Amino acid sequence: MSRTKNGNNLKLAGLFVVIVLGLIVFSGLFKFLLIVGESRFDGSHNFIIGFVGKDKIQVVSFSPQNRTVSILDVESKYNNNIAKTLEIPIDGIITFQDPDKNNISSALLKSALSLGAPLKNITILDAFRLFLFYKTIPQNNIYERQLLSSLNNAQKSTVISLSLTDTSVYQENQAIQIINASDIGGLGSRLAALITNIGGNVVLVSTSDKTAQNSKIVYFGKESYTVKKMSSYLGISPEDSDQRGVADVIIIIGKDKADGLNF
Repeated sequence: MSRTKNGNNLKLAGLFVVIVLGLIVFSGLFKFLLIVGESRFDGSHNFIIGFVGKDKIQVVSFSPQNRTVSILDVESKYNNNIAKTLEIPIDGIITFQDPDKNNISSALLKSALSLGAPLKNITILDAFRLFLFYKTIPQNNIYERQLLSSLNNAQKSTVISLSLTDTSVYQENQAIQIINASDIGGLGSRLAALITNIGGNVVLVSTSDKTAQNSKIVYFGKESYTVKKMSSYLGISPEDSDQRGVADVIIIIGKDKADGLNF
């Protein structure tokens, strides 16, 4: 009787261990699938990361198409909301104590291994893929420029464009019209500057006489990479149209997005 009871207890203990291990494996797999689903760096298109330190920022553009990395050294006076201040689309932020050209790969690897360097808007998988990409780039394909506060607006725009142009957006060269229907002045011009800074072709910026509640991205023809990028960054769903206006893409800024836009 005692042996039978001990045997049953061992079976129950074994079953419990199997269930616990199964739950651990399932939980790990589920978490991995979530990370994969939320991953944004596709290995084919530009990806811009802001490495933010206490007294310094480096904005780094990873360009798989050109097999290049462009590093923009930013003075500390721009530290407060770098994307909005410089009118550039930052895909993710890595907080790192001392951003420097020589430790970018270290920051990416530490982030991927969850050993510090906190992430914002990117996953550990993104960090690891960017680390592998950075390590395969020849040193002569890594460009570093400085964005000094002493530069005038035209010079700043030139430095930013040289560093952060998205090759796919530039090559598509889609005509983009921006309509500010938010009832907040200046948003159309700011968005136009952001799109121009990454190589976009803005042909018209206007202010609507009527306020629109909902923002829109309307495109003619095929949904392009440019449309997908703007939709993702601005958080505005695109919709197609069979009637072409003055542009291939029309971005309407409504009241719903006026307070939460990153530019």
